[in-house]
Amino acid sequence: MLRLIVRREFVTRVRSRLFLIATGLLLVLVAGYIAVQALVFNRAVTTVTVGFTGQAQALAQPLKASTAGLDVRVETRTVPDLQAGENEVRSGSLDVLVSGDPVEPTVVVKDQLNPTVAAALTGLVRQGALNRAVSARGVDPAAIEAQVAAAKIDLTALSPTAAQRTQRTVAGVVVAILLYVALLVYGQLVAQGVVEEKANRIVEILLSTVRPRQLLLGKVIGIGLVGVLQLVLVGGVALVVAARTHVVSVPTIGVTAVVGGLVWFVLGFVLYALVYAAGAALVSRQEDVAAVTMPITMLIVGSYLALFWVLASPDNPVAVALTMLPPLAPVLMPARMASGDAQAWQVLLAVVLTVSTIAGLNALAARIYANSVLRIGARVRLREAWRGRQA
Repeated sequence: MLRLIVRREFVTRVRSRLFLIATGLLLVLVAGYIAVQALVFNRAVTTVTVGFTGQAQALAQPLKASTAGLDVRVETRTVPDLQAGENEVRSGSLDVLVSGDPVEPTVVVKDQLNPTVAAALTGLVRQGALNRAVSARGVDPAAIEAQVAAAKIDLTALSPTAAQRTQRTVAGVVVAILLYVALLVYGQLVAQGVVEEKANRIVEILLSTVRPRQLLLGKVIGIGLVGVLQLVLVGGVALVVAARTHVVSVPTIGVTAVVGGLVWFVLGFVLYALVYAAGAALVSRQEDVAAVTMPITMLIVGSYLALFWVLASPDNPVAVALTMLPPLAPVLMPARMASGDAQAWQVLLAVVLTVSTIAGLNALAARIYANSVLRIGARVRLREAWRGRQA
């Protein structure tokens, strides 16, 4: 019987015109946003300031010439020594520092090297290696080819995780916003569905064949599966478009963001949907749904407002504790997982606490729902719903 209720909720809503239109618009908006970002990034001309010291100064003009007309404008400077150059890279006045032998230069950056500059430098050092090898006498051609192929720059990143950190943080914010909106939308769908069935008395027919607990659980699971389907479609399209446009590094953030987001949507939806359903059972008119569910909505909004402080202070003990509390975890924990800040034990503890809370809410919500859903008319007081006879 539970399977029939779940199927009824899922099929009815998936086939609805509202779901099809909303999902289509959402997919277009997500794909369009990523495509626009890629177009803007690809058209933008990036200025990279490169400092040269010692013998590496011989690469300055060739590098500038080899990048002319590309999406990078290279500005070259002479740096007095290696230490001064590294200090300028740390301060941000230099993007790249090149030193050492022109054929085997050492390249220092703060976080990551621009791909165009990296390709140009690699081409220059290989050409230099070829010229040096050819000028030497008695060298086997095969050895020359091997020497040229092995020539490369020696890259040192002073802050190697800075760029990935930025991408992960952005991914965390996007995941949290999607979950925040999804929890609000689908939680309200559960509440409106309960009141609709109560107002047109369909619930009386349904409860003649199923128990209130089964009806409540079937409604939550059915609508939850609709939400999962929509999020899978949106996440899949976002990953494909991002991979094709190279806006972000999908292998770095994609799996954690999508899988973590889906898991926490399921947990968060069940957690809040039970409360939404129990609250909606107290009223009989759609006009009263917003008032009775306002405290639940404000709790979700509070989770979203706390998101930015938590991401800005990932190591703060209070921030870490907030991400593990069941009411806040469905929005905050997936964001910290996507940003790479959440440790395994923190995620596991948050899941255990959330599942335990869901188990407790299931019994509480089922009791309130069973004692209120058949009472048509005036709003049922929470105390009366709790003390009423359980079906």
